[in-house]
Amino acid sequence: MSASTQSAWPEGVVARYRTVGGADIDLTDDGECVRLLCSGCGFGNDHAYYPPAAHRFAEKHAGKCRRVPRPTA
Repeated sequence: MSASTQSAWPEGVVARYRTVGGADIDLTDDGECVRLLCSGCGFGNDHAYYPPAAHRFAEKHAGKCRRVPRPTA
């Protein structure tokens, strides 16, 4: 998948960061905290963070992660 190709965001995703490897880091908000998960390496492991920290962690990880997205099938 090229960097210019965009896929539909899953329901509940409020922000998405693209890693240098082409994977996505999805952030979901439950009203109290934000959860993040990298589709390449699993970073974030769906752990909860306060919103500003979640965005910082996701952005920093996106600049370093070189894993390609995990296959869906």
